[in-house]
Amino acid sequence: MERCLIPRTPALVLACILLSIAVLHVTGIFSADRIGEAIPLFCPFKTLTGIPCPGCGMTRALLSMTKGDFLGATNFNPFSYFLVFMIIMSIIPGRQLAKLPSGVPVAMKYLFIAVLLSVLVFWFFERLLPALG
Repeated sequence: MERCLIPRTPALVLACILLSIAVLHVTGIFSADRIGEAIPLFCPFKTLTGIPCPGCGMTRALLSMTKGDFLGATNFNPFSYFLVFMIIMSIIPGRQLAKLPSGVPVAMKYLFIAVLLSVLVFWFFERLLPALG
């Protein structure tokens, strides 16, 4: 199952950044909207083809989650929840993952395949076809 996960160090960094943004936003020290305005939204795939990629909207979705706007996150990219799940699973120490029942790693592999296929189907029908039509 570990090879299906994000490498632990980048996952920890991303988790810390998202948690910090959420805490700053909740405490009123800094608005997540200001962070979203400061980050240049650049998608090389969309720039080259004019068609949104399967990951388009992921940054805005994650920022929406840090603000507690889960409906907004779903509207930007519904697969952002899977990314958060992947980050959480990736920061769990390997010795804890080893304690999971033997059927869990197999189920996780099938879950990853199902989500990947769902992302491709979503991208085809929700983003590619409307962009071409």
